[in-house]
Amino acid sequence: MNIPDSKIQSGHDRVSAAHENQYYDFDHDGGLISIDLEAIWAAIYRSRFWIGGILLACFLAGVVFTILSTPIFRATSTVQIDQEAAKVLGTEDADATAAIADSDRFLQTQIDVIRSRTLAQSVAEDMQLFNNPLFLEQMNVSADSIESSALPPEEAQRELVIETLEENLRVSLPIDSRIASISFDSPNRGLAASMANSFAENYIRNNLQRRFETSSYAREFLQEQLQEAAIQLADSEREALDYARSTRVIDASNAASANQSTSANPQSLVTATLVQLNNDYSAALSRRIAAEQAWQAASGQDPLSLPQALNNLAIQNLLQERARVQADYEQELQRRRDEFPTVKQAKARLDELDRQITAIATSIQQTIKSNYEVALQQERALELEIANLKTVTLDEQEQGVQLAILQRQIANDRQLYDALLTRFNELNAEAGVQANNLSVVDRASTPIEPISPNIPLNLIISLLLGGILSGAFVFGREQFFDMLRTPDDVRRKLSLPLLGASPRVDADESVQDLVLDPKTEVSEHYASLRSSLILATSHGLPRSLSFTSAVQGEGKSSSCYATAIALARIGKRVLVADLDLRRPNQHRMFELENVDGMSDLLTGNKTMAEVTHATEHEGVFFISSGGIPPNPTDLLAGPNLRQVLNGLASQYDILLIDSPPTLGLADAVEIGSATEGVLFVTEAGRNRAKNVRDSIARLQAGGANVLGVLMTKFDAKSAGYSYSYSYNYQYASS
Repeated sequence: MNIPDSKIQSGHDRVSAAHENQYYDFDHDGGLISIDLEAIWAAIYRSRFWIGGILLACFLAGVVFTILSTPIFRATSTVQIDQEAAKVLGTEDADATAAIADSDRFLQTQIDVIRSRTLAQSVAEDMQLFNNPLFLEQMNVSADSIESSALPPEEAQRELVIETLEENLRVSLPIDSRIASISFDSPNRGLAASMANSFAENYIRNNLQRRFETSSYAREFLQEQLQEAAIQLADSEREALDYARSTRVIDASNAASANQSTSANPQSLVTATLVQLNNDYSAALSRRIAAEQAWQAASGQDPLSLPQALNNLAIQNLLQERARVQADYEQELQRRRDEFPTVKQAKARLDELDRQITAIATSIQQTIKSNYEVALQQERALELEIANLKTVTLDEQEQGVQLAILQRQIANDRQLYDALLTRFNELNAEAGVQANNLSVVDRASTPIEPISPNIPLNLIISLLLGGILSGAFVFGREQFFDMLRTPDDVRRKLSLPLLGASPRVDADESVQDLVLDPKTEVSEHYASLRSSLILATSHGLPRSLSFTSAVQGEGKSSSCYATAIALARIGKRVLVADLDLRRPNQHRMFELENVDGMSDLLTGNKTMAEVTHATEHEGVFFISSGGIPPNPTDLLAGPNLRQVLNGLASQYDILLIDSPPTLGLADAVEIGSATEGVLFVTEAGRNRAKNVRDSIARLQAGGANVLGVLMTKFDAKSAGYSYSYSYNYQYASS
């Protein structure tokens, strides 16, 4: 007893074809996939207040984030990178450059060098950042990871400093330029500039060091020659020494300056010793006088007032520590008594620092005294030694002509050795100061404006995020609240024919008045439903039809009333029976009293003629529910229901039954199984598709023949659709 698919589906085809914003594509199986832009807009329209709230919340979150974000400053220094051949001996043309084909690879290598860990470590050492906790504080880096690290604290701090440098370093090199930009980000604008300049300077310095290490060939050659000259000089000196030993002449000329003539130098050991002792005695006398004056100045002073004590680094550090502890001690005294443990601890620390400072100052004073005593002893010892040497007469005659020849040979060998050594040192210097291929173009200056937070960008991102969250919310809401909002939803989600869709009625309007006026939209919709019912079975209009819904208040009673009026207009004799034995409402629609009715007919207390009443509408007859029985389900499940309904249907063209809702009740199932067809009524936007499917499944499981679905209270505008959508559904099932 199904509606012919060709007739019913034709109305839906007209509706689908009327959608101008429909786009189609095919899936991998060849099936038609439709993207209904109007449905998407309708979903957005239904959630417009939520979307506005989400966008506003994200916008405000972006504003708050921007306000609370720490300003980040970026300082940039630029370095010019030229490609040239490495110099070996320092004699090449300074303008010669290496013809390198892979210039891009060379430049990328330089960028990687700037980003290397080695350069970051050099910068940290140059700026003394490893032992400077102020750096991490200025960078807003928490030092908590140092304590939780598996590395020793000192090593963990080094790693944290290097990671901070690498994370905040930015290096860029345009494709068509050799000017590399080295930038550093920091909350402290001055620190950002100093770090950017330090990276540039250390990059150039390290490049020079690497170039110095590559020019090793010439240095190795000169080093071999230098070693041979050193061996020759040693042999000459050894030969002169052997000769002096054999002649018992001890040459002391090596103790004198090599730039002086040999004739002015003492040749005898005693003479050389006496000269040296005189020089040492003069120096010792000067030292003793200076030490004596220092001790006389320090002996009567407080050790802590001595300049040596005040300039001592250990005392300075202790004084700083004492000042800090003194401040802590005074703060503790302001809050606690003297007997409190922390106060005692601070006082003990102060006493210990005073003791250490006094001990170091006293030690410095004793050192001054010891220096004086040592200088005095040295002076007396040298004076005694000189007196002893004066008593020794040494007649040494210098007659060794051969010794002079040997000494000249030593001088020649020494000059050669010195020349080679000078050239070797010059080559080492040239390797470090040769023309460099790197140069600073612009030093980083202190930035004025922060690069972060970027207010426009943050607001745009917050709005984009709000749009994404809004889209996710709309999608989730449509999926979670799988409502039947439009006639298309009925066709897609219930797989049942849509027999009609009645519009929403304003609160100040009467359904009865709208139905009775054939020119109203409501009357037109039920005329369309009438046409669908005429085609519902193989023999035309069903003999008996029950109206039910999922829950109370979806318009089934009004639909039953309106259908009866529509059928009466074409000359049908219609009987309306109210079988909602729990909450009867149909008698109010016909403005009749609920006295005797179906409950009396089912119990056999009244006859059909006694309970049937003619209405003011021609061709429409009505049987009220009658008295409400204590057990409606048992009454409807009895054998009299089918007999009564068949008897009523045999006397009229159609029997329309207003039955109870399905969810939670068995009444509608019993009534549906006893009628030729069931019309399921659902209110637009009220029920979830699953609940309606479950209700229909209960009816079908009980033997009911569900002919189709009638959607009531459909408002295209509130559902987010245009007026044309609603208009297309006026004749969808006609």
